[in-house]
Amino acid sequence: MSLLISWLECLHTDIKINNACSRKILLRSTCSRCADACRYEALHISSELINIELERCNSCGECIIACPLSAIEGILESREFDKGSLLYSSSFVPSVKELLIYKKRGMDAIKTNSTPLNQNWEDVLQQTNQILDQIDESKIKIINNQEDTYLSRRGFFLSLQKVSLQLVKTMTPALWKIKVNEWKVVRYFPDYQFYQIELDIEKCTFCHMCLTFCSQNVFTIEDGFLQTANDRCVNCSDCTDICSEGAIKVKEEFRKKRITKYKFTTNTCQTCGIEFSTFQPEKEKCSICYNRNPEWLSPFE
Repeated sequence: MSLLISWLECLHTDIKINNACSRKILLRSTCSRCADACRYEALHISSELINIELERCNSCGECIIACPLSAIEGILESREFDKGSLLYSSSFVPSVKELLIYKKRGMDAIKTNSTPLNQNWEDVLQQTNQILDQIDESKIKIINNQEDTYLSRRGFFLSLQKVSLQLVKTMTPALWKIKVNEWKVVRYFPDYQFYQIELDIEKCTFCHMCLTFCSQNVFTIEDGFLQTANDRCVNCSDCTDICSEGAIKVKEEFRKKRITKYKFTTNTCQTCGIEFSTFQPEKEKCSICYNRNPEWLSPFE
């Protein structure tokens, strides 16, 4: 038994944040989803970095699920499954995103003993089933977990074997269980969008910062249009954080996917002579010249 315990201990993998994290890419990032989800105050965010206090962390996995970019690696020790069912526990409340992902991976029910689901679970389950109903998929059911109180000798050892196998699975290294992008709900529903990008073309200066810093390639330019592929958006907030004009908003909207197109034109600045793109065809100056203080000495005159 000591050899088994030693082997299991060597397989344990702590929670860690990989390089997909917005905080590691964008200095302006305001994302704090992981820290907000942590009930044990194990994650600490400063202006320069994000740290995990492993002594406080109990590997519940709430931060893993909450991260919109699937940038946190680890094991969900607080979730248990049995024959395609998620076992109910009042110690945590799943998110709609989480239940939708489990559904796509084969879970079809929540299993509980005689204890009914608490109101928070009921609310999340209702929201999840509303989405599943919109896409004509079967809803997640609630089933009672009726177990025999008496076990024969053979049944006892079979049960012990099952628990041991479950323990081994639980302690398997994260890289064996967690795949890249596994917690991005959009990858499980390719024909739908969960968020809608709204661009205020009156504020946008066409600086291209959203195109440059969006890791999900939501923004593209094609045939004279700035396009937003809403189905790719995971609501990581990178575009809203990087936009200095406050021209971008992201709102929750589950629906059939669609691409939004914004027509732009290319003009020549009457001050500096450089070509620039704009959503206002009548605009005669590029944003730099337009916003330049008239009291400053112009380099073009």
